[in-house]
Amino acid sequence: MPTKTSNANLRNRISIMGINYNSNSSSNCNLNRSASVVSTTSTTHSKTTAHDLTQVATIAHEEDSKATLAGSVLEKDTGADLASKAGLDSFNDHKDPYLFRSDSFNEKESEVVYNKDDGGCTKEPIQIFTLTPITKENTSDHHHRHHRRSKQQDELRDSEKGFCDEASLSGSKSPFDLGPLCTWAELPAWMQDNPAILTGYRRETFSYRKSLASLGYLHNESVNIWSHLLGALAFVIISPIAYFRVIGVLDTVQWTDIGVFYAFIAGAIICLSMSASFHTFCCHSEDVSGQWNRCDYVGIVFLIVGSFYPAIFYIFYCHKTWQIMYISLISAFGGATIIVVLQPRFRTPQFRWVRSGLFLALGLSALFPVIHGIILYGFNMAQQAVALNYIFCVGAAYVFGALIYGSRVPECFFPGKFDHFMSSHQIFHICVLIGCAVHFAGISKTMAFWHTTNHSCSIPLAQMQLEFIPA
Repeated sequence: MPTKTSNANLRNRISIMGINYNSNSSSNCNLNRSASVVSTTSTTHSKTTAHDLTQVATIAHEEDSKATLAGSVLEKDTGADLASKAGLDSFNDHKDPYLFRSDSFNEKESEVVYNKDDGGCTKEPIQIFTLTPITKENTSDHHHRHHRRSKQQDELRDSEKGFCDEASLSGSKSPFDLGPLCTWAELPAWMQDNPAILTGYRRETFSYRKSLASLGYLHNESVNIWSHLLGALAFVIISPIAYFRVIGVLDTVQWTDIGVFYAFIAGAIICLSMSASFHTFCCHSEDVSGQWNRCDYVGIVFLIVGSFYPAIFYIFYCHKTWQIMYISLISAFGGATIIVVLQPRFRTPQFRWVRSGLFLALGLSALFPVIHGIILYGFNMAQQAVALNYIFCVGAAYVFGALIYGSRVPECFFPGKFDHFMSSHQIFHICVLIGCAVHFAGISKTMAFWHTTNHSCSIPLAQMQLEFIPA
């Protein structure tokens, strides 16, 4: 077990982003909430021990209340690799392990493995800092900003209570003492998505409980949350009712009918609940927001693919080969879309139109089986056999919503006027609800048509057109 190293000794051995630690300096450890890198530069020991690094973390935490202990000790290879990706090529030649920090990984404890000189190893659970991407160019600017901050501002960090912008705070108050809401300008950079929505933002909470509490007051995500939360609950309630009111009245329904019917309902519930969850917890922290954002995107894919299944099933009700082919293709397309949307870069503002375009392309791929169905049945029969009018209405709702979402109309023309109600994202949510409701009605009608006319596919198509389709 390494011997305990004094704080004074360690202070002489710590350098922060190239600035030597000065025990007499009023700014002390000079850590800040945006990014810091600490490397150990041994002067009295040939090796830096895990215990030394623990002491470094303790000093950093004690001397700057904003320092959030999290992450793990990185050995040379891992540290050099991450430092290189962050643009810190000059750190690659360091032989000591690195100590990193980040506000994105709060309250995590890691088991550190430290290799001893004798070939053995020891494991020690400690909490230290994790890498935050920075570049050489912004290092100097960071120090200038840090020295301009007052000593009081340096003591404000409290990860349990959250914050919007350090510059808006004073004394030792929690940001929530200023009220739960703030403006777009007060948000940390990662939360700034739509500059046309000026007010009504929730502050970072770093707490699921505080994020859930935001359901109880009005903010600019309230409509987004409640529209899809109530929509998800509605489909949960409709699910058992539909079995008795739609499926149960048809004697010839098979398990495949039930499967595709509830695939759509499940897709709607997953999409709406994931959407409501994301908009509830997107104020938690950057890391948590990113996780729920990806869940939101996956939920959209589930809704689109789940909507396709019953439509394709009944369009090609008597053509099983086409039915299987189209269902397989849309499943593969949906799977590929999920892989893309899980990429972290996909959620950034500059990919807004890419997101809209990708989901729009997935939805518009429905045109292929629909056009195929019209060719197969003729326009008049397609209106009955595949509920064509309903499909067109669903498509119109989704396309309109996607275009509004991507263009940020109407708030782009009237910034600040639609902060709480009828912003583009809220209109998009309403369009999704309309599309889900219309699609449910269309599926119910199509199922009833086939099971009251030609459920066994024994009647030739030409005869069906004569008997069941009005001239």
